[in-house]
Order: sequence, then C-alpha cells, then structure tokens
Amino acid sequence: MRPLAALTAVVLAGLALTVSATAQTNQSITASPKTVKRADIQTVRGRGWPVIEFCSRTIRVAVRSPQNLVPIAQRRVRTNGRFSFRWIPKNKNVGKGQWRLVARMRCESGKDGSTIFVRASTRITIN
Repeated sequence: MRPLAALTAVVLAGLALTVSATAQTNQSITASPKTVKRADIQTVRGRGWPVIEFCSRTIRVAVRSPQNLVPIAQRRVRTNGRFSFRWIPKNKNVGKGQWRLVARMRCESGKDGSTIFVRASTRITIN
C-alpha cells in the first residue's frame, strides 16, 4: 500500500508543477514588420496569454509614445493563448516616429480579487 501512496504523491506533485508552469507562462506581442509606413499593413500577434477563469479573454492593444496613448484594437484571446490582427497606422492620432505597441489583459488576484493587468509590449517605428 505504501508504494501506491508514494506513486500517487509523485503524480500529483507533477500535475501541480505543470499547472503552475502553465499559469506563469510569459505572454508576448510581436509586430511584423517592425518598421511600417503610415499607409501599409502591420500584423500584430500575441502568444502565451493566460486562458484561465480569473482573466478576461479580451486583449486591449494600444500604441504609446511619450505624448500619446492611442487604442488600436480589442481582440479575444483564443483557447491556445494566442491572438492576431492587422492594422494600418493611418490615424490622425498616430504620427511618424518611435512607438511602443502595448497589449493589456485584465485579471483578478487569486488572493483578494483585486485587479491585476497582464502586459506585454514591443517597439515599432512608423514612417
């Protein structure tokens, strides 16, 4: 009976490690091409975003400069933790220069229910 209990404990510990590693995956966002003209299409992709009960499945994406923050998209994260969309930087609030593409997801703390934002960003250039 003891070997069975030990085997069960090992299996349960392995499952706990797998679940915690999945919950702590690093989310990322990429843009292709990194440098884009104002009238060209840029593809934005995200991966590794949490798909768990206390996180919203909606990602909000914006471009940020030292002076501006311009929302550009709101997308639903698929069950595999990924999202993608295309956008054209031809917007009166988005000028030429260096920008940071920022994605944000709203989650709740597992301890007290307070709001936590999961974020990822990358630099882009608009010509």
